[in-house]
Amino acid sequence: MNSRRNSGFTLIEILMVVAIIGVIATAAIAPLVFTIVRVVEAEEQYSDEEALHRGLSLIIRDIFETMRTAENPLLRTVKKGILGRGDDFSLIVASTAPSRQGLSAGSVVYRVVGGSSLSTLSKLPNGLYRWIIPLTLPADVDPEKLDEKGAQLVLTGVTELKIEILIPPDWSEEAYSGGLPVGMKISLTRNDKKVERIEWIPR
Repeated sequence: MNSRRNSGFTLIEILMVVAIIGVIATAAIAPLVFTIVRVVEAEEQYSDEEALHRGLSLIIRDIFETMRTAENPLLRTVKKGILGRGDDFSLIVASTAPSRQGLSAGSVVYRVVGGSSLSTLSKLPNGLYRWIIPLTLPADVDPEKLDEKGAQLVLTGVTELKIEILIPPDWSEEAYSGGLPVGMKISLTRNDKKVERIEWIPR
């Protein structure tokens, strides 16, 4: 009589097949996982950069809508040293921009709020904020006494607003008060991503 082997696979054969499939799957998935991580990182970086560019565009638009017939100063920058956080800049410009919201022309203020307990604006989430103060010239605005109820959040997570004014032939980070300068260098920082824009202002 011919002996016949039972059909089927042994446990060892099944385990070997599973092990081989595991090795193949790992080799195939590892590059895919790496690619996905890189795509996510690129999207986050692009998102931060695009958001910062939008914030800068709003600032520049308000500057270009300056009330050129108003008394000087048309534009002020205020610089204050913050312990452990570097310099804190505020930008104040006499602008007709409030009219877009049905308000009288006045001053527009930009400032980063960092949640410092020393600030009167400490209850606001961290970010870049914009204030509209109708019928008020920049000389009469105190950026340390802004009302948080009037704060308009421009962009969350912004940790630094930096402003440099071109006073020919050099750029200056010092406080400025006067007419519209020849040029301005404005930068915003968010999540360690910094975007800078140089704007030349026509006379």
